[in-house]
Amino acid sequence: MSNTEQIYPVEQKLVPFNGAELLGVKANDGKVYVGARWVCDGIGLREGQRNNQLTKIQSDLVLKRGVRKFILPTNSGEQEVTVIELNFLPLWVAKISPNTVEGDVQECLIEYQLKAKDVLSAAFIPDSFRPENISREVRAIFVLDDKIQNLDSRVEHLENHTTIDYGQQQKLKKAGNSKILSFLGGKKTAAYKDRSLRSKTYKALWNDYQEFFEINSYNNTYTKNFERGIQYISRWTPPSNLMREIEATNGQTLF
Repeated sequence: MSNTEQIYPVEQKLVPFNGAELLGVKANDGKVYVGARWVCDGIGLREGQRNNQLTKIQSDLVLKRGVRKFILPTNSGEQEVTVIELNFLPLWVAKISPNTVEGDVQECLIEYQLKAKDVLSAAFIPDSFRPENISREVRAIFVLDDKIQNLDSRVEHLENHTTIDYGQQQKLKKAGNSKILSFLGGKKTAAYKDRSLRSKTYKALWNDYQEFFEINSYNNTYTKNFERGIQYISRWTPPSNLMREIEATNGQTLF
């Protein structure tokens, strides 16, 4: 919804809660709001305390983001009503310290802190979507979907925490050997026959590989990274100083 589009109420209800009523309002943005005064009155705050809370929610850096004013029909005719988005309700009532009220009001405040949001949310859920009204067939679909999601989660977990098998280790090793051989110029070159230089080139490849994938051996490559590992090796090049050493060693055979 555009930021410039006007937000207005499309449905309102008085919802019984804890011996009082909460004013719930659904707006055209799809969100549910609650009448702030009804919350204060339901908790049992005195007039001064209620006015203090209405001022606070409109000045609090966080809470004011969820505050709006709607023109709503009431018993006294149409009035401007301060409402707060339902998702902000728990934060608001949590900021009202039980130590500032006494007796039954304190207990009532705690009830609002724990349950008011859920009661209002349920009031705006269509009856057809409530668990007790869903057919067995639809429930079965939900159960199946939940199992599929759990299975997907387990597969993802395995991919993220399982290392490659022996066959994949050999493929990485073969790809690495092929890459090193190409840079050394083949098995008949001086660079390849220089055991120290050949070992240094292998070490450079696998050190870079392990650092890139944050592992201590290419054998410990995670399954999810196997294809990336093959691609990494195919694109790898030796450091420039090592490349010059290889070229210089091979160049000796030309003289």
